[in-house]
Amino acid sequence: MQPYQNIPPADGQQTGFPPPVSRAQPNPAYTREKRRLRQSANFFGISVILYFAVNIGAGVLLNFLLQLMYQFTGRQPFGNSEVSYYLLNMGVYLLSFTIAFGAYLLLVRMPLRVAMPFRPVRAGTVLLSIPATFALSIAGSILTSLLSVLFSVTGYQPVTNDVATPVTPAGLVLYFILLAVLPAVVEEIAFRGILMQSLRRFGDGFALLVSSLLFGMFHLNMVQAPYAFLLGLWFGYLVLRTGSLRISMILHACINFSAGVMSILMKGMGEETLVMVNMVYIVFWISTGVAAMLFLALRAHGPLRLYPAQTWMRTGRKLVVFFTSVAMIFALLAILFFTLRNFVRV
Repeated sequence: MQPYQNIPPADGQQTGFPPPVSRAQPNPAYTREKRRLRQSANFFGISVILYFAVNIGAGVLLNFLLQLMYQFTGRQPFGNSEVSYYLLNMGVYLLSFTIAFGAYLLLVRMPLRVAMPFRPVRAGTVLLSIPATFALSIAGSILTSLLSVLFSVTGYQPVTNDVATPVTPAGLVLYFILLAVLPAVVEEIAFRGILMQSLRRFGDGFALLVSSLLFGMFHLNMVQAPYAFLLGLWFGYLVLRTGSLRISMILHACINFSAGVMSILMKGMGEETLVMVNMVYIVFWISTGVAAMLFLALRAHGPLRLYPAQTWMRTGRKLVVFFTSVAMIFALLAILFFTLRNFVRV
């Protein structure tokens, strides 16, 4: 098992697996790898619990401070309640992710240059990836709709914590910062950066799968989780292919920005217009997305070769070790609790 290092893009990697070892005797290398993986899982589990603690604590504290300012001044801080709402959400969001993932980064002792790869990316690759991403997003949305129907049969439905629609120019700017800019930067650094890069020493495939699973879980919505997982796999694939977070940040921002624009525009549309706009949107992105994927595949000169690392454990075994670590179990219980809390009777 190698220490953290700058791992180049996966294309062209020629790394062989170590020779098989008899299971009759304990293998020190296997035991050491298992211990390190469990340690990483426990560190991340602690970070997840810290995330929820900070999220709740920061929300209460910042809301209290805003109310206190209102009582002393007799007016809303920052001029109006809408601006205060967006700034409050931004503050809680940034504090939660920064403290939680910053703590994980310190615990695993990973250099910033490894956690946040920012190699240059060709403009053509980015432009082709945009329609491909929207096509995958539509596929994920269809899956989300099917799951929503299945859940409605049970009499319960998960609610989404949507960002309130703005009514002022200042609110509109802050709305898109909170919806598109911050998540694109913060979540990509957190999941495709810090988490995925820290796990690459256990193999790229494992790192991609775990980071995508946890990215989906962090949305705290059983209906949206598969959609987020699918996009997480795609973003992670592109980061591994290009060796850069730049491309996933751009695509993440595009998806969220588009969702925000469509959400605002659709509020004033009639039912027939809404159906027509949706059909045009779907046909356009599916057709251009499929074409873009085919072109990307031809340009790639073969499939992505994931960096296997010098690992002694199979992927299935690594998943079991990671998700059954003590702190990780508590983290999963916390995620499950907040996910179930979002269900309402329909």
